[in-house]
Amino acid sequence: MQKNNQKIPEGWSVKKLKECFSFSAGGDVDKDCFSETQDDLHPYPIYANALTNEGLYGYSSKYKVKEECITITGRGDIGNVFYRKGYFTPIVRLITAIPNTGINAKFMSYACSQIHFFDESTGVPQLTVPQVQWYKILLPPLPEQEKIAEILGTWDETIEKLSGLIEQKKLLKKGLMQKLLTGKTHLPTFTQPWKEVAIQDFCNIKRGGSPRPIENYLTSSDDGLNWLKIGDISPDAKYIYKTESKIKKDGVSKTTLVHSDDFILSNSMSFGRPYIMKIDACIHDGWLALTSIKKDVSKEFLFYLLSFSETQKKFNICAAGSGVRNLNKDIVGEVKIQLPPYYEQQAIADVLSTADDEINLLNQKLEALKEQKKGLMQQLLTGRIRVKVN
Repeated sequence: MQKNNQKIPEGWSVKKLKECFSFSAGGDVDKDCFSETQDDLHPYPIYANALTNEGLYGYSSKYKVKEECITITGRGDIGNVFYRKGYFTPIVRLITAIPNTGINAKFMSYACSQIHFFDESTGVPQLTVPQVQWYKILLPPLPEQEKIAEILGTWDETIEKLSGLIEQKKLLKKGLMQKLLTGKTHLPTFTQPWKEVAIQDFCNIKRGGSPRPIENYLTSSDDGLNWLKIGDISPDAKYIYKTESKIKKDGVSKTTLVHSDDFILSNSMSFGRPYIMKIDACIHDGWLALTSIKKDVSKEFLFYLLSFSETQKKFNICAAGSGVRNLNKDIVGEVKIQLPPYYEQQAIADVLSTADDEINLLNQKLEALKEQKKGLMQQLLTGRIRVKVN
């Protein structure tokens, strides 16, 4: 959006969106025919060709769009901008913007993505055509629009290719886990048989606890004990290095203290997800702790085995209770797993760790590309950097 104090580049102009597009809102749909989900929509400016006539027979034909255009989500997660090329049928929550003469749709997908669309009304969050059309943008001449879109499109293609490579690597790792963690494939030189053991056979299992009311025990003192909350942990994390909060030492008797190299498992909602502690911390009753793990069990191997889909299925089947399902220490302790000899455990863990390292490096590269593209967009879409056109 155009800032009040922002200098207008030479040859550019400030335009309201209603001067750039003709707008329409998506049409009504027969609920029995409503098959499109949020997963069918891809963030700008990926070509959103998923919404084709095939599979969307419930829509009124008067709302079908053939022109190259952009759409803006008007409900739920409002203000997401999508570039669309080709035939599609907009659903009721989409605002369709068909560019006027002299307007490049792909450029506008980038420009409009920088607008902070905000609905100030109360009730259900939504955007409407009358609201959207009054937002302003900086608009270069058409040749510059096309060149900027071409440059940013090249970045998007690189990001898409790297994202695809990451997904391929994840599938490869998943296949490796299926082969190596079931014993269907053995690494070279390993021929000894595996043994079936219950989890409780090689560790102690404790449930966390919470001093109550927790507000009375929270502290900012340096000598406080780390207090681990669900929100402290990324879902994809492997290790836990820090917590956001601490509790007073006199609360330790009402909770469970875990130590570095202990395991914790979430025991409710997304239950059974393992993490390896790299600090000492107190855990509440939403966690189970696996402590005193025997020396003939590799902790790195155990992480992959507990994360493995087959083990997760066992947790899922055993989860107790109706409504909100949860695990308890007895259920987890009785789950049986296949355990190879220690040195084979280490070798398998090394292979899977190498796969993880490769995926993590690619993810870091992907995030760096996204940040670089973000910075480039700021320069190009404000005219701070001018592009050369033929």
